Amino acid sequence: MIDLESYLRPIYENFFVHAKSQPLAFLIAFIVTFSITPFIKERANSLKEDRKESNRKCPNIPRLGGIAIFISIVVTIVFYLAVFGRYTPNGIQHLDLEAIVVGALIIFFMGVLDDIQPIPAIIKFITQIIAASTVWLMGIRIEFLANPIHYLDHARASAFDLNDLASFFITVLFIVSITNAINLIDGIDGLAVGVCMICSLASWAINLSPLLNQPAAAIFAATMAGSCFAFLRYNFNPARIFLGDGGAYLLGFSLACISCIGLTKKVTVVILSPMLVLIFFIPLIDMLYAVIRRASKNKPIFKPDLEHFHHKLLEKGFSEKQINYIFYLITFVGGLISTTILGIDIGIMYLTISLVVVFIWLFFSLILNYKNQKS
Repeated sequence: MIDLESYLRPIYENFFVHAKSQPLAFLIAFIVTFSITPFIKERANSLKEDRKESNRKCPNIPRLGGIAIFISIVVTIVFYLAVFGRYTPNGIQHLDLEAIVVGALIIFFMGVLDDIQPIPAIIKFITQIIAASTVWLMGIRIEFLANPIHYLDHARASAFDLNDLASFFITVLFIVSITNAINLIDGIDGLAVGVCMICSLASWAINLSPLLNQPAAAIFAATMAGSCFAFLRYNFNPARIFLGDGGAYLLGFSLACISCIGLTKKVTVVILSPMLVLIFFIPLIDMLYAVIRRASKNKPIFKPDLEHFHHKLLEKGFSEKQINYIFYLITFVGGLISTTILGIDIGIMYLTISLVVVFIWLFFSLILNYKNQKS
């Protein structure tokens, strides 16, 4: 009698542990998000949720699209945890995945509640700190900080060791900053989702590099990329459903946690620090500009306005699609530079994945959706 488990074990080990398994996460997340987003859109419309004031002034479009992304992430990660746990000899250290899911659960439900009924900014800020603190306690931490004095001198490049208190403060600050930065750029159709998709593709390639070798982070990045890509089908201008604060916070929080997973060694901190600035350039520069702008005018930092970079370009006469393409290109170039720094092969991997995504996009837009585009 054939021992089925003994037969399947090496097959699953070689497939899921190897980097070639990562596209499966992208595919699962894509299919789940693409399938359930129309259903969630219809349910959101039938529930007639209280649509709070939005920068886009589109009260008839539901804001609960983040639910589709959240469900796809949970389904994909649970699938991978189940497979890894059963079909490898010793399992894998997948606490990173579990930590992100737990923290994302906290941040996501806070955002969904805010989409339904506005929550005071201080409550949202405290909840973000709680979620970031949770992943820190579960082991996702920044434990080193690059030395800026010696940074340009490769022979002397180094990093500081952080004690627990400093590690906690830096980790929470970084996660909360990226979380809010992504939320701030969610001001026009498809901008935040598209930028997050490109950032996820870059993180996917970087975490597969020999220097980092973080399969858990790569799986999560591939999952986010697939989910964002599918959701963009319904969120790109003209949007039929919005990401909402729940979705924007979820994407920002998850991307920040993935980045923290890579910052576990001194050498990776020294190398990845400028890469993260390049990858998150658009969200970070927009957030920095917003903070300085509001502080200089003695306005509350958390109070929304219509003076972000994408709003300025709208005033200049650019269309939402044109603005998206500009910001997508800037984010893509930042990711390409970052991945190429790690190695030509990593840059080629990122470029290849991106070209496949663009090809699929064009296939849907120019062939399957030709009649709708024409009308």
